[in-house]
Amino acid sequence: MDEVREIERIIERIVNLTRRGYSRGKILSEMVEDTSIFSREKLFEMARCRMRSREKFGELGERLFLDEESLRYSTPPLIADYRARRLEGDIIADISCGAGIQAIYFAMRSGKVIAVERDPVKLELAKLNARLLNIKNMEFIQGDALSREVYGRIKADIVFSDPSRKPEERIRTMDGLEPPPLKVYDIYRKVTDKIAFELPPQIRKENVLIDGEREYTSLDFKLNRLALYTGPLKRCDVSAISLPREERVTSNDPRRKVGLAEQPLDYLYEVDPTIVKADLLENLAGKIDFDGFLLMMGKRRTLLTSSEWFESSFLRGYHFLTSCKFSVEEIRKELLDVDAGKVMLRFSIDPKDYWRFRKRLEEGLSGSKKVELFRVGERAILAERVNS
Repeated sequence: MDEVREIERIIERIVNLTRRGYSRGKILSEMVEDTSIFSREKLFEMARCRMRSREKFGELGERLFLDEESLRYSTPPLIADYRARRLEGDIIADISCGAGIQAIYFAMRSGKVIAVERDPVKLELAKLNARLLNIKNMEFIQGDALSREVYGRIKADIVFSDPSRKPEERIRTMDGLEPPPLKVYDIYRKVTDKIAFELPPQIRKENVLIDGEREYTSLDFKLNRLALYTGPLKRCDVSAISLPREERVTSNDPRRKVGLAEQPLDYLYEVDPTIVKADLLENLAGKIDFDGFLLMMGKRRTLLTSSEWFESSFLRGYHFLTSCKFSVEEIRKELLDVDAGKVMLRFSIDPKDYWRFRKRLEEGLSGSKKVELFRVGERAILAERVNS
C-alpha cells in the first residue's frame, strides 16, 4: 500500500494547489515530480479527474485513480454491481478492463477475475484501484487481448469485453470498437461460450452483428448502457433494466398495442428513453396492463396518456392540468388560471433560449404549483408531476 499512499499524496497535493489557484504550468514545472509509474502530466490529469468524479462515483470517486478517458467511460457503481451479479461466476476475464472499475465489481461477486489491458498506464490505474479497495482475487495481464500470448493464458467461465470507442464517430458500428467484438467473439469462443460485451447504447440494432440478448440499462431515467449477452448468458432477445429499482421489461413480456390519443386524459406518462430505444413500449404496456394512448413519440420524448394511474420505474407520471395553443400569451393565461409559480420546459428548445423563454412565462406568477410544460405539435400541455 506504500505505492498507493505515495500516489494518493501527490494527487491530493495537486488538488489542493489547484483549488488554491496555482496554474497548471506552475504546478507541473515547480511543484510536482514524475514518479516511477506516472509522468507529472498524467498525475495532474488524474488530480483533475479526482475533482470531478464524485458526480459519477459518489464518495468513492474522491478516492479512485482515473484519467480523462476512464472518467468518461468507466461504468457507474450501480451498473457495475448489477452486472457483476448477473455475470457472477468462478472465474471472469475482463479483457479490456481500463481503469478496472467493472473488473473490481466482478471480483467482489466472483471467485477470481483476470484483468487484461493493452495500455500499461490504464493497467496501473486498475492495479491502484484494486489495492485501494483491498481486492486480492485479481490477476493482471498487460497485453493485446487478441494476441495468442494473452488469450492462450485465459482460462475463464465468462469473458467480458468493454471495448473503447472513438468519441467523434457519428454512427456507431462494431468495426469502430477496439478490440473489435467480432474478433473477440471468434477467438474467445474457444475459451468459453459465455461471452458478454459492453456496446455503445446508441448503436443501431442492425449493427449488432452477434447473436445475443441486448440489455439496455437505464440509470435514473436515462439510457446509460447497452450490454450484449451471448450463448447461455442470453435470456431473451431484448431487455431493459431500470436502476436503482431493477424493474425489468423483456421481449418475452406480452405485447399490448397502444393507440393514438385524440386529446390528453387525466394522467400523462413520460416514457424512459431506454424503453423507446429498446423498442419495448408495447411490452411495457403489456406487462403493466396499460390502458391508455400514445400522445406523442419523438426523438427525445415519448408521452402516454390515460384516465388511470399506473406505476413503473420506466414511467414518469403527471397529472394533466390543461392545454392550449402554443403561444406565450395563451400559455401565460393558463398558468395564471392553474395557480402556477414555476414552469419547467419539457420540450426541445435551444439551450441558449431556455431561460429567456422560461422567464417570459414565469413573469408575474406567484402561485404554488410547479408546472411542467410539454409541447405536442402546436399545442401546449400543462401538467403537474406526481411523485410516487
